[in-house]
This record gives sequence, structure tokens and C-alpha cells, in this order.
Amino acid sequence: MENGRNITGFRSIRNRILIFSILVTLVPSIGMGWFWYDMTHRATTEKIEQKFVDSAAIVEREISLWLKECRYDLRVFANSFIVLDNLQAYYADGGKTDPASKKRQESHRRDIITYLTLIKGQFPAYRRLVVLDREGRMLAASDTPDADRPIVLPDGWQGRVDQAQYFSGEVVFAGDEATPLMPVGIPLHAPGNSISLGFLAVEVELGGLQPLLRAAVSLTSGVQEIVALLTMDGRTIHAVTSLEGGAGKAITPAQIAKLAETPRRLGWIDNGDEVGLVGLVSRFNELPWQLVIAENADAVFAGLLQARNRIILITALLTIAIGGTATIIAGQINIPLESLTDGVLRVADGDLDVAVPVHRKDELGLVSGMFNEMVGRLKDNQVKLEQLATTDPLTGLANRKQIMADLTFHREYYRRYGTEFSILMMDIDHFKQVNDSYGHLAGDAVLVQLAQIFRDSLRVLDCAGRYGGEEFLIILGRTECHQAVQVAERLRLSVAQHVFVHGDLQLRATISVGVTGMRAEDGGTDLIDRADRALYEAKTGGRNQVVAG
Repeated sequence: MENGRNITGFRSIRNRILIFSILVTLVPSIGMGWFWYDMTHRATTEKIEQKFVDSAAIVEREISLWLKECRYDLRVFANSFIVLDNLQAYYADGGKTDPASKKRQESHRRDIITYLTLIKGQFPAYRRLVVLDREGRMLAASDTPDADRPIVLPDGWQGRVDQAQYFSGEVVFAGDEATPLMPVGIPLHAPGNSISLGFLAVEVELGGLQPLLRAAVSLTSGVQEIVALLTMDGRTIHAVTSLEGGAGKAITPAQIAKLAETPRRLGWIDNGDEVGLVGLVSRFNELPWQLVIAENADAVFAGLLQARNRIILITALLTIAIGGTATIIAGQINIPLESLTDGVLRVADGDLDVAVPVHRKDELGLVSGMFNEMVGRLKDNQVKLEQLATTDPLTGLANRKQIMADLTFHREYYRRYGTEFSILMMDIDHFKQVNDSYGHLAGDAVLVQLAQIFRDSLRVLDCAGRYGGEEFLIILGRTECHQAVQVAERLRLSVAQHVFVHGDLQLRATISVGVTGMRAEDGGTDLIDRADRALYEAKTGGRNQVVAG
């Protein structure tokens, strides 16, 4: 569809109607029928293409969140003193040749293996956990049947670590069941030291991605569909299909490569006697993967084909009768058509504040009304999606993704303008006992009322978000660290004095708070790490207190 508003020549709808009026006595119905078929075909094609693009965006967003959760898990595992202390001790004994040093070195390695095996047992989705040395050689791996299998690292993985503080490798298919695995790793650093000790990597089983593919499509809608997650060289990671005979018989690697020549653009796939498909390929930004989404072309365009056949029949019957009224009809169509065209172009430009006037109570009026209803639903859905993407559903505060985005904004604003800010990392003391003693609904009530305390106590320029579980992160704008300590103390007292109510139950709760301010030398995670350490000191120091870091 044209994105510009100045369409000239025969492609102009106005000129088409003008020529149609001139030839009204000859081929009126033919022109009208072609116009409607062309517009409906374009609208159907764009709708399917947009549907596929939206589905691909949902899958990519969910997989991106899944990858971030993997990296977060790795950072939690990597903070263990078992790994860091034993790894430092292992290197310390590495340059010695005496038997005692060799024995100690092997003992340190076994301690790391034991820890990795313990973690592996708690996370079934992780095939292996591996510690690599500084050169990427496997130093220790969790105790699994394929523990000695080499881990495949991508080209340039060390540069990726330097840039993004993590790496992800190529998908491999391991075992007799050919399970797709992907390594994800982060660097290991000694506390207070930027020198790398090595890398902690996990091989993630990608079977957990299949529900994400199903969630992005409507395989129960009756339309035959294919959704396949592939590597860039065409190997299938996962495929979900409702086509008879499976995805392998309906689409080939050569056809996928053809679709990939124009990413995110709808293409036709003709398999001869097989099912004809329309689909597109979307490439991921973070991972070397591509997503193929396709549907049965006959099912997609069935209504359009039926409409075309009806138009041909009606054209043959009405050619003689329509000649005398063609000019009047053209004038009646032109006004609402221009309104619809203008509305479609504005929506295509991203403007959802569009209301097409309904001039008549006929088909065009119905289309105009349906267009207005469609735009209204799109606007409502956009608002809902934005709210879901940035808000914690329980507390109404910012979710982890949004609060981290706010933190990034404050950090960049500080580096550009030098505006001070501080953060509070807080945790509800003994929250697990509340859940165990009174139930999770009581725990949820505590979280909701605690969020309300934050909203009542904080300023407009402050940001509060649920960091995870019972842990909260608050960003205090234009606030130095010593001022942030005072704010944290007021919040701590407010929580301690508050009576949390759940039905007939009344509870008391306290919080521990770690406080820190932004510093010029802070790197990407230094601020969070410092607040985490301060929170840890507050909790180990007796809880219900504020500690600055």
C-alpha cells in the first residue's frame, strides 16, 4: 500500500473513479469489481503480514526475556564464593609442581564440580553447567553423562563478552534424542577485582521455547499454520504445525531461504501438489536465529476468492443496468473512500487518534464504522500492551524490565549532565515465614500494601519497582547518598509502624534496605552490586535496618 498521500496517474483512486465514470456505459461493473478486489486483496495481505510480524515480535520478545532470565541465573550462580574462592585457589596452585599443590588444585576443582552439580539438580532446563578458564578451555562441569563433551563456543565470543558481558553460542543437537542446546556464559571476576578468572557457562535445553511458539499463534483457530524456529543455516530448533503431514512436507529449506531474502515481508510458497502457503521469515536481533511463520494460502484468501467470484457474476448481470447511475455512484463513493484512505494512511503512520466520518448507512458506512471500531480496539490493545510490558500485575509498580530501563535512563542522564541520584534495594524481612504461616494470599496483601506505602511516600521524580519476589528497587532522583539514607530510614519506620491487613488477619512486617549513590567510576552493574552488598549487610546485621554502601 502506498505510504504517500500524493498518488498520481492511473494508480490514483480518484483518477480510477473518473475513468470509470467516462467508461460507465461500457464496463462499469468491471472497474468497480476490480477496485474492490484489489483493495480487499491488499488489505488482506497487509493484515496477514502484520499479524505474522506481530507474532514474530511476541516470540522474539519472550525469547529475549527468557535469555535475560538465563543470564540473571548465571550472575546469581557466579556470585557464589564456592566458585570464586576455589577458582582463585585453583589458579594459585596451578604454577606449582609439588604433589601437595596438585592435590589441593584437584580438590578445588572437585568442589566447583560439586557446586555445579548441585545447581544443575535444581534447574532441570539446564543440561550442563561449565566453568571455563581464561582461554575458554573447560575446567569443570556438572556431573552429567556427557560432562566431558566439549562445549562449542562461537567465533568472536571473547569480543562479545567484552562488549555485552555475556556470550551465547551456536545451537548444537546433543544425545540420541538430538536435544537442541545453546551455551550461554558470563565472565567470572574476583570480588573487587576486574581481572577475569574465567567464565561460567550453562548449556540450556531449548525445549522450553516450544510453548512460546504456541503462544504466538492460533493453532486451534482452524487455519492450517506452521511456526518454526531455525538456526541461520536452516536447522530446525522447534516447529509447531497443524498441517497434515507435518512442517517438513509443507516447506523446504530452499523456500525458507527464498523468504529470508526479504525478511518480514509476506511471500508465497508454491509446493505443486502440496499445500500452498503464504508466510514470512523474521530474524532475531540478539540471537543467530530466524522464525518462519506460514499459513495455508487457500484458507487465508478463501473469503477473498469467494468475493471475487461473486463480483464476476454480479458484474455480468449488472453491466447494462449500472451505466446510467455510474456517475452518481462514483461521487457517493469518492467522499467516504477518501476519508477511509486518509484514515488508513494515518494509521499506517502510527496515528491511532483517527475517526473516519460515517457519511452513509450503506456498505461504505459499515466499513467506515468497522474501521473506526478496529482503530479503537488497536488503540485499547496498544495501551494494554504498554501497561502489561511495564507494570508488575500484583503491586502496580514498575516491573523489573521497566525499573531497570529507568535506572539506565538515570545513569545516562547522570553521565551527560552530572545529576546525582541514588537507589534503595530493599527486601521484606522473613517474608517466607509470612507465606508459610498465613498463605500466599496474605503475602500478596503485604506486597500490595507495601507498594502503596512507597507510592504515598515517594516524590513524582522517584521511581519504585518490584525487582523480584519480595525485593524492591527504588530510584531517588536528584538525591545524594546521605539524603537517600534519610529517605530509606523514613520508609523503614513507615513499614515497621504499619499494620498489614488481610481479611481478619493483622500482620507486622519490617524491611532491610541497602542504599548507594551513583559514582562517576561506576560501570554497568556496579551500582546494583553495591546496593545488593549493602542490603546483604543489613540482613546479616540483624535486619530491619538501613545500610549505605
